[in-house]
Amino acid sequence: MGGTIAWHRFATLADASEALAEAVSIRLRALLAGQGRASLAVPGGTTPSRFLAALGAIDLAWEDVTLLPTDERFVAADDAASNERMIREQFAPLRDGRVTFLSFHGHGSDIEAAAAVLCAELAEAPPLDLLVSGMGTDGHIASLFPGGESGFSAAPDSGIVIARPPGLPPRLSLSPGRLTGAGWASLLVSGAVKEAVLKTAAERASPLPVDLLLARGQGLDVYWAKE
Repeated sequence: MGGTIAWHRFATLADASEALAEAVSIRLRALLAGQGRASLAVPGGTTPSRFLAALGAIDLAWEDVTLLPTDERFVAADDAASNERMIREQFAPLRDGRVTFLSFHGHGSDIEAAAAVLCAELAEAPPLDLLVSGMGTDGHIASLFPGGESGFSAAPDSGIVIARPPGLPPRLSLSPGRLTGAGWASLLVSGAVKEAVLKTAAERASPLPVDLLLARGQGLDVYWAKE
């Protein structure tokens, strides 16, 4: 059984994003005051853009924060589908070079080799302090897909997994252990369909990737918007 799931409900995604940005900034300040550094993983896609813009506008010692994506498509860094491109566009501290960023790009054209490099880098890093995740209507988080080749519940956990969604570019994703091992984790989602996916976890015959977060002993904060 997991820890407490705290629901934070809002009428709009903009409201949920602003509230989540404030919650993350409060935790970052506490981490920086207590240990002098902090790490934060954030999602790509379209949903988190308002959150990233709001968080980046907050005055923090961003030079002491390490930012990384939860996952990335194995495309060029400036490709329209690149999560890093979106994060750079929306998050001012990264765009301005004021935060350390662990890029999933720049590790060659072979995805297996790139995954190995990233695994080695993550092996030297402490567990994530903070995680902000999105979720698809199919229950996927990062690039851990239900029934996919990533084997979201598989062991051993090396830090990075490779996903190959049918008909789509392959992806690099933080592993189940890296995602669930974060000190604090949150989900940013909207709509009735995603709400139902989260609320029916106990009724599922087969687990979905998001169930990894729902089962966290450390708990999970869900920032949900009606629309």
